[in-house]
Amino acid sequence: MKLDEITTNIRLRSPWEAVDLGFAMVQHNIRWIFSAWALLFGGFALIIWVTLPEDYQTYTPLILWWFKPLYDRVLLHIFSHQLFNQRLSTTDIFSAIPKLILHTGLLSALTFRRFSFSRGFNLPIWQLEQLRGKPRLERQNLLHLQAHSQAIWLTIACLHLESVVIFSLYLLIIMLDPSDGSWNYILSAFTQTFDTETQYWGSLLYLVLYTLTVLVIEPLYVAASFSLYLNRRTQLEAWDIELAFRNLGTRLSQLARTPLALLLAACLLIGLPGMTPTPSWASERLPPEDASAQIAEVMQREELAGMRTRMQWVPRSSDKETHDDKPKKLAASWQLLFANFTKSLLWIALIVLLILGFVYRQRILALLKPAQRKAAPPPPPDILFGMDIRPESLPDDIASASRRLWEAGQHREALSLLYRGALMQLTRHEQVAVQDSHTEGDILQLAHPHLDSARMAWLTAVTRVWQEIAYAHRIPADAQVIPLFGFDFAGKPA
Repeated sequence: MKLDEITTNIRLRSPWEAVDLGFAMVQHNIRWIFSAWALLFGGFALIIWVTLPEDYQTYTPLILWWFKPLYDRVLLHIFSHQLFNQRLSTTDIFSAIPKLILHTGLLSALTFRRFSFSRGFNLPIWQLEQLRGKPRLERQNLLHLQAHSQAIWLTIACLHLESVVIFSLYLLIIMLDPSDGSWNYILSAFTQTFDTETQYWGSLLYLVLYTLTVLVIEPLYVAASFSLYLNRRTQLEAWDIELAFRNLGTRLSQLARTPLALLLAACLLIGLPGMTPTPSWASERLPPEDASAQIAEVMQREELAGMRTRMQWVPRSSDKETHDDKPKKLAASWQLLFANFTKSLLWIALIVLLILGFVYRQRILALLKPAQRKAAPPPPPDILFGMDIRPESLPDDIASASRRLWEAGQHREALSLLYRGALMQLTRHEQVAVQDSHTEGDILQLAHPHLDSARMAWLTAVTRVWQEIAYAHRIPADAQVIPLFGFDFAGKPA
């Protein structure tokens, strides 16, 4: 590893400053990172969606989430080369995938280590240091002495950030949707009333949103974890001091090549024979005051500037407290007690709110439904498919009248009257916005959110027998039609 080729300013940082440095690494190199990363992750998501059976395509996001350790290894391979000013092409990245699968501990990362909250922080030990067994465990324990808690909280924060981004994208779709289709689908996800086609497109939409979310957040997580690891290595091995001395040596070597330096060296060599030797500092012992002054002067140099820890002895405070300190300490104790009590109340309130939100989720969703534009609804149509559906044109007991027509052999008229009654009920009582351009299938889709399962099944059966006699000119069997006369569309047995 050539430290003098590092493109990042290596110095000792606080853990959260190191996390911010990782985010900056992604921001400054997003152009050439994102193309290969998007091709890899997007292609993997597409392959899983296409190869899975239709009944299991809903689980595609779960599979993508489970294989995150594989993507993390590819991203770390990119960032580790980027750190040393090596920009890999897309071909180089894909060529390294077999090696990353076989030699980086991927099997354990996908099984019993999958739920580790510090997987990003531990990944460089497996992939870059290539340690296994007891040496890996000792190395990991050493690195975990500091920055381990920050690595865990980074993982938790990124998981919550993914949920926030997905929720925001759904909210954006609802805001931009002029109809209520998106909102009705979200409500149907809680009530389990959507059909197979709606479920298919809903699963595909969630897959697209989840893919976009991981494409943005996962590089940030891997880069921040890698930066935490580098900061811990800097703390343990003093990389920043080594780089500072190398830079100092480079400047001195450049200064030695100048003509002025050569002239001074020649004068020094000429004057050496006539000079009397001066006593060396090594042969004399400096007084403590002079030594402390010289050490302080050296430590203030730019090459050695950074974080330092200084320990010194301080006298123990007296056991006797003054009269003025007692009120201050008592006030501080009450403040600490009040702060802890308030914190406990806030946590309890948050847990209660989460439980209530889950219990009353359907009511909350109904309240959050975007306000409809207050526009006068169009009047219901009087004629549909060439049939008069006005209430005054229909008998009071439609089911009985239809049965009598069917038994009299007037099959088309019986089913026409039954279907007219259903259309009248939908347009006048259920307030379904049916237009002249709608087909029978469109009417079924429009009526689905307004009807329960029994009424929806009845309407579907009536529509099918009407289409059979109206378009195919086939008389349905009595076993199909007779049960339809025994049900009132208002939801009561006839």
